[in-house]
Amino acid sequence: MLLGLLGLSVTVATIVVISIAFTPSTPATTDWRSNWAVETGFDVTIDSEGFQLPSSIAFIPNPGTSPKDPLYFVTELRGKVKVVTNDRTVLTFAEDFFTTRPKRSNPTIIQSVGLAGICLAPEQGYLFVTFSYHDSNDILRNNIVRFQSRPGTFSIAPTSQVDFTEVFSSHLSAPSHQIGPCQVKDDLLYVSVGDGHQIEQSQQMDSFFGKILRMTLDGLPVSSNPF
Repeated sequence: MLLGLLGLSVTVATIVVISIAFTPSTPATTDWRSNWAVETGFDVTIDSEGFQLPSSIAFIPNPGTSPKDPLYFVTELRGKVKVVTNDRTVLTFAEDFFTTRPKRSNPTIIQSVGLAGICLAPEQGYLFVTFSYHDSNDILRNNIVRFQSRPGTFSIAPTSQVDFTEVFSSHLSAPSHQIGPCQVKDDLLYVSVGDGHQIEQSQQMDSFFGKILRMTLDGLPVSSNPF
């Protein structure tokens, strides 16, 4: 369930942007751009680089105008949240807020565990990240952390955090079938959760496996949920 790109054995990645090029040219075969297929009239350029196993990205809708104001956030599978500023400085926004004990240093497509999704609530300055972690008994579980940042334009470091551990405390997780992306819409948080290698529970309404969860921004149930 986790993004397929996490199965790649690439440990250092770049964030690239595709922009319109009015004079398209054929890239040299030895140039890194030759590994990318883009439509005629477009070009690929490096926007920021130096990420370890990036898993998701979230752009700030209305970033500040200062060179050091955050522009977008990038999550790394092993547990770091990076922030890229307007001048393309890459900083660590948060780290060491959960523990994983993966069997492989570089994940395969069936052994991906860790930081998976990120979504923003700009009005409140919330930054949500979804991840799987190993608890004190070495059991893999899902979780969400809500970081508090500056409302509207966000900041390069959080001022506080809230863990949604209790929401998922009675459910296990599984490599590559863990919690996934999230999205904020109309002040509600939507989160996709993999089947945890327990396919039959995807059809059971009292199980979180194989579902899209809808909750408040505080991690509470929504009274209008259909189930």
